[in-house]
Amino acid sequence: MNKAKRVAVMLPLLSALAIAGCQTGGSDKSAASPSASTSTGAGASASTTASPKNELKPVHLKYYFYGAAKPGDQTVYDAMNKILQEKINTTVDFIKIPNSGDYTQKMTIMVNAQEEFDLAFTSPNYFDYYANAAKGSFVDLTALLPKYAPQTYAQFKPEIWNAAKVNGNIYASINQQIFARQAGFNISKPMADKYQFDPKSVKKLSDLMPYLEKVKAGEPADKTDQLYNAQMKNQVFSYFFPYYKWETIGATDVPGVAGSVEAQPKVFNEYDTPEFKDFVMTLSQFQAKGLIAKDALTRPTFDSAKYVASAIATLMPGIEQTVKTTYKAEQYIIPLGDPILTTPNAIATMTAVSATSKNPERALMVLEQLNINKELYNLLVWGIEGVDYKKVGDNRIESLPGSTYGPAPGWMYGNQFNSFVSGNQSDDVWTQTKALNDSATVSKLYGFNFSPDKVKTEIANCTAIVNEYKAAFNTGMYGADTEKKYAEFLGKLKAAAVDKVIAEKQKQIDAFLAKKS
Repeated sequence: MNKAKRVAVMLPLLSALAIAGCQTGGSDKSAASPSASTSTGAGASASTTASPKNELKPVHLKYYFYGAAKPGDQTVYDAMNKILQEKINTTVDFIKIPNSGDYTQKMTIMVNAQEEFDLAFTSPNYFDYYANAAKGSFVDLTALLPKYAPQTYAQFKPEIWNAAKVNGNIYASINQQIFARQAGFNISKPMADKYQFDPKSVKKLSDLMPYLEKVKAGEPADKTDQLYNAQMKNQVFSYFFPYYKWETIGATDVPGVAGSVEAQPKVFNEYDTPEFKDFVMTLSQFQAKGLIAKDALTRPTFDSAKYVASAIATLMPGIEQTVKTTYKAEQYIIPLGDPILTTPNAIATMTAVSATSKNPERALMVLEQLNINKELYNLLVWGIEGVDYKKVGDNRIESLPGSTYGPAPGWMYGNQFNSFVSGNQSDDVWTQTKALNDSATVSKLYGFNFSPDKVKTEIANCTAIVNEYKAAFNTGMYGADTEKKYAEFLGKLKAAAVDKVIAEKQKQIDAFLAKKS
């Protein structure tokens, strides 16, 4: 099957440490051996055999991730804790922080205050993995993972774990999910059909404008106040990097990307490119035409059912069901380019152990259970059977009306290949996902991890500038001043020594490639 057809079949996605060895000897000394499952692989049932509960003292942990609070959360977490207590004599406070942008801010404050917690979601995008690894916020898991989460560690080849290394060590556990990245858009099928818009005509962001304008003109005003999902706090421009065959070097908000497939990749400032200027100018036009919410920067909540178009960071098998659930309508999926595998993509979603944890070994045992215990994983993602969903097949479910819990984003925790399937996802969606991971074009820089140590001040300054402008660029809020603000933005980056950051990135890439050859 040729690549185009293969991608089409596979898209009937999603969308994402420290020199702390001294922290690894936590107080959980009774955890001499990890819990283990009698079987391995996605969908395996988990029965603890290696560390009976009575050999472990009771431990209570705190686990942070982002998401909107739901009325049924505590019921689900209580059910999870019953399993965790039985398996590894552990209970966990599962703590959601609403809004992905606020998550990084909240976790950074906690880290700076040396607040005690145990587990947290991290990535190059959220709760910056690289920076927190380098400054000692996370426990070095290089030796601990094989010992306390052996099946989690064994599910990836060494090359995959290499993607998580910072200064040669692993500081977070990689969540099993889609690694290959392919950008795209989704648009409302009912609206596109009604206004006779051909989704195949969309090759770039500005191609959505005729469709959005037709919907704006043809639908009631109270239904068209937020047609395009600007995702204002996200690094939306980076969604298109796989299409451009670019990849981030270090954290996503730190300027400096490189070509993924070039023989000798060169680092450049992605913001000082025609592609980024077109991105911000297009969004300013969207705002001027009323296609993005006028109060996007201040509105506390948005109605996802009103969105008729959005950019997608990651396409994957089964994405249609994901976006249908999110936007409450059937969606056309518009892929851009071909899938590519890069280091940032492989570590787009991870779970770290805090350097302030008193029980890092037990924290890893919790992660092991989320990777091998299908019942536990699906509780976290789907909720309670008979309350939040019903079984309609061995591995297929349907959400129930009135569900007070989920579904939660399965890519954020453990092994997504353990997940039930639903809606129009194929029964073999996880087999397809693995095949897509295995067939993607591999970046020339795969396995390279940038060390920010020598330019930490410059990185902090540049990141602050990016975040100063990001939300307004994403929502087109600068209006007629957009071009002026864009020039101002580039000038501030220059003054913050962005060129020094780029030069350091290039130096490290050149050394990596020389060693690799």
